Amino acid sequence: MSTAPKGLNWNNDAFVVANFQAAAEKRLRRPVIVPSNNMFNSSMTNNAQITQSTNPDPNTKGTSVIKMTNDKYQTGAVWSNMNSDNYFDIQHPQRASMWLYFGPATSSMGFVGDGMAFVLQNDKNKENSIALSADGIPVNGQALGVWGADWDHENQSFPDRLAKTAIQKSWALEFDTFVNRYKPSIGGTGEGVSFDLNVGDGNNGDRHIAGNYPALATTYKSDGDYPGFFTMDHGKNYKLHSNLVDGKWHHVTITWTPKSDTDHSQGTITYAYNDKDPKSGIPITDPNQVVQTSFNIDTKNFGLTENNTKLYWGFTGSTGKYSENNLLVFESIPSFVDAEAVPAIYDDSQGGTEITESNNTVDPNSDIRYTYTLNYKGWTKNWDKISTKVDVPDHIKFTSGTITYPNSAGNKPHQINPSVFSNSNATKLNFLLPDKLTPESRTAIIELHGKTEKNATETLTVPAAHASFEGDNLITDANTIPFKIRYRKLNLYSDSPNIIKVKENEDVYIPAQVTYAGSNNNPYYQNLTVYQKLNNNSTETQSITADLSGNFELPIASYSLDKINTVSFYVKDQDGNTSNTITRQITVGGNLAFDYVQNIVSFKPINGSFIDEILPRLGKWQINVVDSREKGSQWSVQAKASDLVSEDKNKLLGNLFYRDANGKDHDIDKEFPVATHVKDTDDTQVKNIADTWTDNSGILLSAKKGNKAGIYKGTISWSLIDSLSNKNKA
Repeated sequence: MSTAPKGLNWNNDAFVVANFQAAAEKRLRRPVIVPSNNMFNSSMTNNAQITQSTNPDPNTKGTSVIKMTNDKYQTGAVWSNMNSDNYFDIQHPQRASMWLYFGPATSSMGFVGDGMAFVLQNDKNKENSIALSADGIPVNGQALGVWGADWDHENQSFPDRLAKTAIQKSWALEFDTFVNRYKPSIGGTGEGVSFDLNVGDGNNGDRHIAGNYPALATTYKSDGDYPGFFTMDHGKNYKLHSNLVDGKWHHVTITWTPKSDTDHSQGTITYAYNDKDPKSGIPITDPNQVVQTSFNIDTKNFGLTENNTKLYWGFTGSTGKYSENNLLVFESIPSFVDAEAVPAIYDDSQGGTEITESNNTVDPNSDIRYTYTLNYKGWTKNWDKISTKVDVPDHIKFTSGTITYPNSAGNKPHQINPSVFSNSNATKLNFLLPDKLTPESRTAIIELHGKTEKNATETLTVPAAHASFEGDNLITDANTIPFKIRYRKLNLYSDSPNIIKVKENEDVYIPAQVTYAGSNNNPYYQNLTVYQKLNNNSTETQSITADLSGNFELPIASYSLDKINTVSFYVKDQDGNTSNTITRQITVGGNLAFDYVQNIVSFKPINGSFIDEILPRLGKWQINVVDSREKGSQWSVQAKASDLVSEDKNKLLGNLFYRDANGKDHDIDKEFPVATHVKDTDDTQVKNIADTWTDNSGILLSAKKGNKAGIYKGTISWSLIDSLSNKNKA
């Protein structure tokens, strides 16, 4: 408990500690009394408790823990509370992630046991479900509280009778910490301990993870030599795990994927074991450390109806003659919130080029941008109070950041408090997201701006950086990819603004500086050559003489400039050393540009596709144009929309279109003007072209009937023209 990792803090009504007495009496339809001297040392006591972590680390404060067992001959069961919208819905992809602890490697008796099981079930006992013997006694030991009770060897020689004592209409994934391979004498009676007779090669290192249906007779096989004693079918996908019991917490992610959006008769359950480091929380992807296995699931075994697709989910656990600490900490609850964090890195010194595994090298002193896009998928609760912790990787210094909610009204970026970046030696950035994610506002985009190392006397590696997002109903994380900073002997810098504004007929002088990396280099500041491109056209090289500190100015004549210009330049010295490239924008007589363009936009979701519909936009879109030119300047914005396609590659029956203020509809499969403006002041203007759009005008979505369920995505391309569109004039 004192080393429990960070997990969710949930109200006690999110889960229910099963009532074994109620379960026994409901199944047997009579009062049930467990003899105090029963040979299996079983009782009606559910030993599971909902409690709190005692870890002194303040970062883990508030973590809820389920303590399943902590002594010999115990049974525990904790189930999701349907009344609190906690369930497993087979209609949708679902994910549950948690930390499991099975105790130290040995006990005072030399052994530990027996383990826990993750269970999906539709048993009539609902939140009170537990495996019960034919006499209504909760089953401990090898059954883990979910499998059948192999206790009545004289009268229970058929597997179907054994299966009836298990949790009914269920599927279980067992984490079995004690290998039950006892072979009894013929005619012997007593507690069954032979379920694992066919597992492994006969030693305690054969602890394992396996999945099957507890209530199916095919799960159990009678031993031909010893009638009445059963082994359990662990299936082809069972995995041996010698490190289940090692005094450490182990992370597990369990995902459910239905066969399709409309077919829930089949599905796949996948588990990943040891997929996070227990100390740092960093995801582990090394296949030598992470064990991942999938199971094909036939949902008819749950006995669900077409209108009921929700299952109880939870954990059971038990011990026999040996004790074990079985503990659980949850990071995600399937029906509460499902979300993903998608990281990316961009080199803004190269026009915002994304850094990828195939394009993974940048220059020293580059403008770098880390982004984390949080996508809320569902389900019943909001994701709020999201504490963000981002590792600062070696050779990167972050200086500022923003948080944007593109699907919410008034979605201008929130500036991250500058104090977050004030400590130049910080190894982690900590900040709280200002708003929650909901079905109406599903996306948050975090942008962190910074610089790479100023000098690189050798090629530097920027390692992968971990970020965690810890909210009230979900804890998730992401890792960026590693990349390299190339060695450059000659480095070029410029402290000019990214957009340089000049008047008509005014020459431009861009300040710059060259430096040499390392202390043993002789700087050659007298014989420098500048290579320059203006508006993507190479210009003549210029010879530059810098001062003793390497400072110089790059002149650009006014006659060579257009209204809006892009200049890029680099330097070469007399020994052939080349610098990095710097790019700047120059505007003459004011500037016209997009200010902020919403990265993700969406339309009102629909439930079903039974009629043709016109769908309005969701929230207020933001496509801002900033114009600092003179009064009377004109501009127009054109839009072009692609087809909308689902993740299953289904093309949407329908299209995006533009409806003008007069109610006339226009296709935008090719560029079409959707906004125009004539500037009526000499002051700088910022206009959102969507301000005048209503629910019945602007860009809308025409959805035809018959579309398959899913999320459909496409692209709108915006073009800004510094005059009124000819189409608009016509």
